[in-house]
Amino acid sequence: MARMPVEKRRDLLLDAAFRVIARGGVDAATTRAISAEADMTLSTFHYVFASREELLTALVQRGTDNEISVIAEALTAAAEDLVGGFDGVRVMLRESLFGYIDGVVANPEREQAMISLNQYARQTTGLAWLGAEMYHRYYAAIADGLALAAAQAHVEWSRPVEELAPLVVAATDGITLAYLNTRDRAICDRIADATVTLLLGHVVRR
Repeated sequence: MARMPVEKRRDLLLDAAFRVIARGGVDAATTRAISAEADMTLSTFHYVFASREELLTALVQRGTDNEISVIAEALTAAAEDLVGGFDGVRVMLRESLFGYIDGVVANPEREQAMISLNQYARQTTGLAWLGAEMYHRYYAAIADGLALAAAQAHVEWSRPVEELAPLVVAATDGITLAYLNTRDRAICDRIADATVTLLLGHVVRR
């Protein structure tokens, strides 16, 4: 049987850790629990990762990459189909936020795990920077999407996109928490619609 590459083992351990955290939080993600979930030995775990903290750091970074790709893909896809003007921006914002809601509804465990990881990073000495980096990367990705939409729709924003991006992140955070706590899609839809209305107030026609 072919030997499994280290990168493959790494991916399987990260996937396993994500599942364990989604079910029981970061405290449940011991090296033994993660190894059992991945169907690997503890010695294999320590061959791939020097410590549990190294794995959790990699998990925060990978989770952030995945979240950014979901947001960026939604913004880019909506922007590519964008019609011109105010209505085009409205469609882009609405499709992007509703696409985000679709992702939360489809995989709430992923979102729960990301919340747990962010809290863990903020509360752990030496890892607080990961929580801050997570949000700064979200802001940057959304700012790029807002700038792209405005350029393609031939409109402008009344404020810098760097100032508007945190409003979108606040909305996605609210949507995530609302769904995790209520499992009510309608509430999430109302948050999205209110956010679209708020952002449209910052659209300036050229």
